[in-house]
Amino acid sequence: MRARARALWERGSFLPALPWIGYAALVAVVDRPRWDIFFVAALATTAAYGGARVRRFYLAVIPALTLFVLYDALRYLWPVSVSASRVLGCELRDVELVFFGVGVGNMIVTPNEWLAGLANPTLDLLCALPYGAYLGIMAAQYTHLCVKKPDAARRFAQLALGTHVIGFATYLLLPAAPPWYVATHGCAIDLAARGSPAALTRVDTWLGYGYFASLYGHGAVVFGALPSLHVTYPLYSLITTFRTASAPSRALQIAYALVMPFAAVYLGHHYVIDVVLGLAYVAIVYGLSLVVGEASFRQGAFDWPVADLSGSQSTSPVPRWSATKRLQTKSASLRRFR
Repeated sequence: MRARARALWERGSFLPALPWIGYAALVAVVDRPRWDIFFVAALATTAAYGGARVRRFYLAVIPALTLFVLYDALRYLWPVSVSASRVLGCELRDVELVFFGVGVGNMIVTPNEWLAGLANPTLDLLCALPYGAYLGIMAAQYTHLCVKKPDAARRFAQLALGTHVIGFATYLLLPAAPPWYVATHGCAIDLAARGSPAALTRVDTWLGYGYFASLYGHGAVVFGALPSLHVTYPLYSLITTFRTASAPSRALQIAYALVMPFAAVYLGHHYVIDVVLGLAYVAIVYGLSLVVGEASFRQGAFDWPVADLSGSQSTSPVPRWSATKRLQTKSASLRRFR
Protein backbone atom coordinates (compact mmCIF):
# COMPACT_ATOMS: atom_id res chain seq x y z
CA MET A 1 0.00 0.00 0.00
CA ARG A 2 2.83 2.38 0.90
CA ALA A 3 4.62 1.66 -2.38
CA ARG A 4 1.41 2.24 -4.32
CA ALA A 5 0.84 5.56 -2.55
CA ARG A 6 4.38 6.69 -3.33
CA ALA A 7 3.99 5.69 -6.96
CA LEU A 8 0.83 7.76 -7.23
CA TRP A 9 1.86 10.81 -5.23
CA GLU A 10 5.67 10.63 -4.83
CA ARG A 11 6.74 12.60 -1.76
CA GLY A 12 4.02 13.50 0.73
CA SER A 13 2.01 10.43 -0.19
CA PHE A 14 0.01 10.73 3.03
CA LEU A 15 -1.24 14.26 2.25
CA PRO A 16 -4.18 13.42 -0.08
CA ALA A 17 -6.00 11.53 2.70
CA LEU A 18 -4.95 13.74 5.60
CA PRO A 19 -7.62 16.51 5.37
CA TRP A 20 -10.58 14.14 5.16
CA ILE A 21 -9.41 11.60 7.76
CA GLY A 22 -8.26 14.44 9.99
CA TYR A 23 -11.65 16.15 9.83
CA ALA A 24 -13.50 12.89 10.53
CA ALA A 25 -11.28 12.29 13.58
CA LEU A 26 -11.75 15.88 14.80
CA VAL A 27 -15.54 15.60 14.54
CA ALA A 28 -15.46 12.32 16.45
CA VAL A 29 -13.52 14.02 19.26
CA VAL A 30 -15.45 17.29 19.56
CA ASP A 31 -18.90 15.85 18.78
CA ARG A 32 -19.47 12.17 18.04
CA PRO A 33 -18.49 9.68 15.34
CA ARG A 34 -20.68 10.48 12.34
CA TRP A 35 -21.24 7.96 9.62
CA ASP A 36 -21.63 10.57 6.87
CA ILE A 37 -18.24 12.13 7.66
CA PHE A 38 -16.52 8.75 7.87
CA PHE A 39 -18.15 7.71 4.59
CA VAL A 40 -16.81 10.82 2.82
CA ALA A 41 -13.35 10.28 4.33
CA ALA A 42 -13.33 6.62 3.25
CA LEU A 43 -14.51 7.51 -0.25
CA ALA A 44 -11.86 10.22 -0.63
CA THR A 45 -9.07 7.98 0.68
CA THR A 46 -10.08 5.08 -1.57
CA ALA A 47 -10.15 7.36 -4.59
CA ALA A 48 -6.80 8.95 -3.72
CA TYR A 49 -4.96 5.62 -3.62
CA GLY A 50 -7.09 3.46 -5.89
CA GLY A 51 -4.92 3.73 -8.99
CA ALA A 52 -4.11 6.22 -11.71
CA ARG A 53 -7.59 6.34 -13.22
CA VAL A 54 -9.39 6.56 -9.87
CA ARG A 55 -6.89 9.20 -8.79
CA ARG A 56 -8.12 11.41 -11.64
CA PHE A 57 -11.62 11.10 -10.16
CA TYR A 58 -10.24 12.12 -6.76
CA LEU A 59 -8.67 15.26 -8.24
CA ALA A 60 -11.99 16.11 -9.85
CA VAL A 61 -14.00 15.86 -6.62
CA ILE A 62 -11.57 17.81 -4.40
CA PRO A 63 -13.63 21.03 -4.80
CA ALA A 64 -16.84 19.23 -3.79
CA LEU A 65 -15.11 17.58 -0.81
CA THR A 66 -13.72 20.93 0.28
CA LEU A 67 -17.13 22.61 0.13
CA PHE A 68 -18.67 19.73 2.08
CA VAL A 69 -16.12 20.05 4.88
CA LEU A 70 -16.32 23.86 5.01
CA TYR A 71 -20.12 23.83 5.20
CA ASP A 72 -20.23 21.06 7.78
CA ALA A 73 -17.62 22.83 9.91
CA LEU A 74 -19.99 25.78 10.29
CA ARG A 75 -22.13 23.78 12.73
CA TYR A 76 -19.13 23.61 15.09
CA LEU A 77 -17.88 27.16 14.52
CA TRP A 78 -21.36 28.61 15.01
CA PRO A 79 -21.79 28.11 18.80
CA VAL A 80 -18.40 29.65 19.62
CA SER A 81 -18.60 32.61 17.23
CA VAL A 82 -22.26 33.70 17.10
CA SER A 83 -24.50 35.00 19.88
CA ALA A 84 -28.21 35.79 19.70
CA SER A 85 -27.53 39.51 20.06
CA ARG A 86 -25.48 39.48 16.83
CA VAL A 87 -28.14 37.84 14.66
CA LEU A 88 -30.09 40.15 12.37
CA GLY A 89 -33.78 39.36 12.76
CA CYS A 90 -36.35 42.06 12.20
CA GLU A 91 -33.49 44.48 11.46
CA LEU A 92 -32.89 42.80 8.11
CA ARG A 93 -36.61 42.85 7.37
CA ASP A 94 -36.65 46.59 8.09
CA VAL A 95 -33.84 47.11 5.56
CA GLU A 96 -35.77 45.04 3.05
CA LEU A 97 -38.83 47.23 3.54
CA VAL A 98 -36.80 50.38 2.91
CA PHE A 99 -35.22 49.23 -0.33
CA PHE A 100 -37.65 46.67 -1.74
CA GLY A 101 -40.92 47.21 0.12
CA VAL A 102 -44.18 46.66 -1.79
CA GLY A 103 -47.20 48.84 -1.14
CA VAL A 104 -50.36 46.88 -0.37
CA GLY A 105 -53.22 49.17 0.59
CA ASN A 106 -52.01 51.33 3.46
CA MET A 107 -49.19 48.94 4.32
CA ILE A 108 -45.69 48.24 3.04
CA VAL A 109 -44.72 44.58 3.02
CA THR A 110 -41.69 42.63 1.90
CA PRO A 111 -41.72 40.90 -1.50
CA ASN A 112 -41.90 37.58 0.35
CA GLU A 113 -45.09 38.62 2.11
CA TRP A 114 -46.60 39.97 -1.09
CA LEU A 115 -45.78 36.79 -3.04
CA ALA A 116 -47.27 34.67 -0.25
CA GLY A 117 -50.64 36.05 -1.24
CA LEU A 118 -50.13 34.71 -4.78
CA ALA A 119 -49.23 31.19 -3.69
CA ASN A 120 -50.64 28.40 -5.86
CA PRO A 121 -49.62 24.81 -6.72
CA THR A 122 -48.15 25.79 -10.10
CA LEU A 123 -45.75 28.32 -8.59
CA ASP A 124 -44.97 25.92 -5.74
CA LEU A 125 -43.92 23.23 -8.20
CA LEU A 126 -41.98 25.66 -10.41
CA CYS A 127 -39.96 26.86 -7.42
CA ALA A 128 -39.58 23.42 -5.84
CA LEU A 129 -37.77 22.06 -8.89
CA PRO A 130 -34.60 24.20 -8.62
CA TYR A 131 -34.67 24.12 -4.81
CA GLY A 132 -34.96 20.36 -4.72
CA ALA A 133 -32.53 19.46 -7.48
CA TYR A 134 -29.80 22.10 -7.31
CA LEU A 135 -27.18 19.76 -5.79
CA GLY A 136 -27.73 17.13 -8.47
CA ILE A 137 -27.75 19.73 -11.22
CA MET A 138 -24.52 21.30 -10.02
CA ALA A 139 -22.83 17.90 -9.71
CA ALA A 140 -23.96 16.92 -13.21
CA GLN A 141 -22.74 20.21 -14.68
CA TYR A 142 -19.36 19.94 -13.02
CA THR A 143 -18.92 16.29 -14.02
CA HIS A 144 -19.80 17.11 -17.63
CA LEU A 145 -17.23 19.91 -17.68
CA CYS A 146 -14.56 17.67 -16.16
CA VAL A 147 -15.13 15.20 -18.99
CA LYS A 148 -15.58 17.60 -21.88
CA LYS A 149 -14.02 20.92 -20.86
CA PRO A 150 -11.46 20.63 -18.04
CA ASP A 151 -10.49 24.31 -18.28
CA ALA A 152 -14.13 25.34 -17.79
CA ALA A 153 -14.40 22.87 -14.90
CA ARG A 154 -11.42 24.55 -13.27
CA ARG A 155 -13.06 27.96 -13.59
CA PHE A 156 -16.33 26.46 -12.28
CA ALA A 157 -14.50 25.16 -9.19
CA GLN A 158 -12.77 28.47 -8.60
CA LEU A 159 -16.05 30.38 -8.77
CA ALA A 160 -17.84 27.94 -6.48
CA LEU A 161 -15.09 27.82 -3.87
CA GLY A 162 -14.43 31.55 -3.86
CA THR A 163 -18.11 32.46 -3.59
CA HIS A 164 -18.78 29.93 -0.85
CA VAL A 165 -15.78 30.96 1.24
CA ILE A 166 -16.96 34.59 1.22
CA GLY A 167 -20.53 33.48 1.83
CA PHE A 168 -19.61 31.24 4.77
CA ALA A 169 -17.51 34.04 6.27
CA THR A 170 -20.53 36.35 6.01
CA TYR A 171 -22.69 33.78 7.80
CA LEU A 172 -20.31 33.97 10.76
CA LEU A 173 -19.65 37.72 10.68
CA LEU A 174 -23.19 38.87 9.87
CA PRO A 175 -25.66 36.11 10.82
CA ALA A 176 -29.19 36.81 9.66
CA ALA A 177 -32.59 35.20 10.11
CA PRO A 178 -34.45 34.14 6.96
CA PRO A 179 -37.96 35.47 6.25
CA TRP A 180 -39.65 32.24 7.31
CA TYR A 181 -38.04 32.51 10.76
CA VAL A 182 -39.27 36.08 11.34
CA ALA A 183 -42.75 35.09 10.12
CA THR A 184 -42.81 32.09 12.47
CA HIS A 185 -40.88 33.21 15.54
CA GLY A 186 -40.98 36.99 15.37
CA CYS A 187 -38.00 39.16 16.28
CA ALA A 188 -36.72 37.03 19.18
CA ILE A 189 -33.66 35.01 18.18
CA ASP A 190 -33.53 31.41 19.33
CA LEU A 191 -30.18 29.85 18.42
CA ALA A 192 -31.63 26.41 19.12
CA ALA A 193 -34.23 26.78 16.36
CA ARG A 194 -34.13 24.17 13.62
CA GLY A 195 -34.23 24.78 9.92
CA SER A 196 -37.49 24.77 8.01
CA PRO A 197 -38.51 24.15 4.41
CA ALA A 198 -40.82 27.18 4.75
CA ALA A 199 -43.30 27.25 1.84
CA LEU A 200 -41.89 23.98 0.53
CA THR A 201 -43.93 22.33 3.28
CA ARG A 202 -46.85 22.63 0.87
CA VAL A 203 -44.94 20.58 -1.69
CA ASP A 204 -44.11 17.94 0.93
CA THR A 205 -47.82 17.72 1.74
CA TRP A 206 -48.67 17.37 -1.93
CA LEU A 207 -46.00 14.66 -2.38
CA GLY A 208 -47.01 12.85 0.79
CA TYR A 209 -43.33 12.65 1.75
CA GLY A 210 -41.15 15.00 3.80
CA TYR A 211 -38.36 15.42 1.25
CA PHE A 212 -37.84 19.15 1.78
CA ALA A 213 -38.35 18.88 5.55
CA SER A 214 -35.45 16.43 5.61
CA LEU A 215 -33.31 18.47 3.21
CA TYR A 216 -33.71 21.83 4.93
CA GLY A 217 -34.54 20.71 8.45
CA HIS A 218 -31.05 19.40 9.18
CA GLY A 219 -28.90 22.14 7.73
CA ALA A 220 -25.72 23.26 9.47
CA VAL A 221 -26.82 26.91 9.59
CA VAL A 222 -30.27 28.34 10.33
CA PHE A 223 -29.29 32.01 10.48
CA GLY A 224 -27.41 32.04 7.19
CA ALA A 225 -29.87 33.97 5.04
CA LEU A 226 -27.36 36.64 4.07
CA PRO A 227 -26.24 36.09 1.34
CA SER A 228 -28.33 33.65 -0.68
CA LEU A 229 -25.93 31.05 -2.05
CA HIS A 230 -28.78 29.25 -3.80
CA VAL A 231 -28.93 31.99 -6.41
CA THR A 232 -25.23 31.53 -7.17
CA TYR A 233 -25.44 27.85 -8.16
CA PRO A 234 -26.88 28.35 -11.66
CA LEU A 235 -24.27 31.01 -12.42
CA TYR A 236 -21.15 28.85 -12.13
CA SER A 237 -21.88 26.86 -15.27
CA LEU A 238 -23.59 29.74 -17.06
CA ILE A 239 -20.54 31.99 -16.68
CA THR A 240 -17.96 29.36 -17.55
CA THR A 241 -19.77 28.01 -20.62
CA PHE A 242 -21.69 31.05 -21.88
CA ARG A 243 -19.60 31.45 -25.04
CA THR A 244 -19.21 27.77 -25.84
CA ALA A 245 -22.59 26.29 -24.87
CA SER A 246 -25.17 25.48 -27.52
CA ALA A 247 -28.13 27.82 -27.88
CA PRO A 248 -30.60 25.40 -26.18
CA SER A 249 -28.17 24.79 -23.31
CA ARG A 250 -27.54 28.50 -22.85
CA ALA A 251 -31.28 29.26 -22.86
CA LEU A 252 -31.95 26.53 -20.31
CA GLN A 253 -29.18 27.79 -18.03
CA ILE A 254 -30.46 31.37 -18.26
CA ALA A 255 -33.97 30.21 -17.37
CA TYR A 256 -32.55 28.28 -14.40
CA ALA A 257 -30.61 31.35 -13.27
CA LEU A 258 -33.80 33.47 -13.42
CA VAL A 259 -36.10 31.00 -11.66
CA MET A 260 -33.77 30.39 -8.71
CA PRO A 261 -33.84 33.99 -7.32
CA PHE A 262 -37.61 34.11 -7.72
CA ALA A 263 -37.91 30.78 -5.91
CA ALA A 264 -35.65 31.98 -3.08
CA VAL A 265 -37.96 34.93 -2.40
CA TYR A 266 -41.29 33.23 -3.18
CA LEU A 267 -40.57 30.28 -0.88
CA GLY A 268 -39.67 32.56 2.04
CA HIS A 269 -36.06 31.42 2.27
CA HIS A 270 -34.47 34.75 1.39
CA TYR A 271 -35.09 38.45 1.11
CA VAL A 272 -34.31 40.30 -2.10
CA ILE A 273 -31.32 41.87 -0.38
CA ASP A 274 -29.93 38.36 0.24
CA VAL A 275 -30.30 37.60 -3.45
CA VAL A 276 -28.55 40.80 -4.47
CA LEU A 277 -25.60 40.13 -2.18
CA GLY A 278 -25.26 36.56 -3.44
CA LEU A 279 -25.16 37.75 -7.05
CA ALA A 280 -22.65 40.44 -6.07
CA TYR A 281 -20.35 37.84 -4.51
CA VAL A 282 -20.27 35.83 -7.73
CA ALA A 283 -19.49 38.99 -9.69
CA ILE A 284 -16.69 39.89 -7.26
CA VAL A 285 -15.08 36.44 -7.41
CA TYR A 286 -15.36 36.30 -11.18
CA GLY A 287 -13.93 39.81 -11.51
CA LEU A 288 -11.00 38.94 -9.26
CA SER A 289 -10.30 35.83 -11.30
CA LEU A 290 -10.10 37.98 -14.42
CA VAL A 291 -8.26 41.00 -13.06
CA VAL A 292 -5.91 39.43 -10.53
CA GLY A 293 -5.74 35.78 -11.34
CA GLU A 294 -5.43 35.47 -15.09
CA ALA A 295 -1.63 35.73 -15.20
CA SER A 296 -1.31 33.52 -12.13
CA PHE A 297 -3.62 30.91 -13.65
CA ARG A 298 -1.47 30.80 -16.79
CA GLN A 299 1.60 30.23 -14.62
CA GLY A 300 -0.23 27.60 -12.59
CA ALA A 301 0.21 29.42 -9.29
CA PHE A 302 -3.46 29.13 -8.35
CA ASP A 303 -4.38 26.29 -10.68
CA TRP A 304 -6.89 23.97 -9.07
CA PRO A 305 -5.95 20.35 -9.82
CA VAL A 306 -9.13 19.46 -11.71
CA ALA A 307 -8.68 16.20 -13.56
CA ASP A 308 -9.56 15.58 -17.17
CA LEU A 309 -11.92 12.59 -16.94
CA SER A 310 -12.25 12.21 -20.68
CA GLY A 311 -9.20 9.99 -20.89
CA SER A 312 -7.57 12.27 -23.42
CA GLN A 313 -4.75 13.16 -21.06
CA SER A 314 -1.93 10.89 -20.07
CA THR A 315 -2.79 8.54 -17.24
CA SER A 316 0.67 8.84 -15.79
CA PRO A 317 0.44 8.60 -12.02
CA VAL A 318 2.91 11.45 -11.61
CA PRO A 319 1.08 14.66 -10.66
CA ARG A 320 1.26 17.45 -13.23
CA TRP A 321 2.99 19.87 -10.88
CA SER A 322 5.68 17.30 -10.03
CA ALA A 323 6.30 16.53 -13.69
CA THR A 324 6.55 20.22 -14.50
CA LYS A 325 9.09 20.76 -11.75
CA ARG A 326 11.21 17.86 -13.00
CA LEU A 327 11.22 19.32 -16.52
CA GLN A 328 12.29 22.69 -15.15
CA THR A 329 15.13 21.03 -13.21
CA LYS A 330 16.30 19.16 -16.31
CA SER A 331 16.21 22.35 -18.36
CA ALA A 332 18.33 24.14 -15.77
CA SER A 333 20.84 21.28 -15.80
CA LEU A 334 21.13 21.34 -19.58
CA ARG A 335 21.74 25.09 -19.56
CA ARG A 336 24.74 24.61 -17.25
CA PHE A 337 26.41 22.29 -19.79
CA ARG A 338 25.93 24.58 -22.79
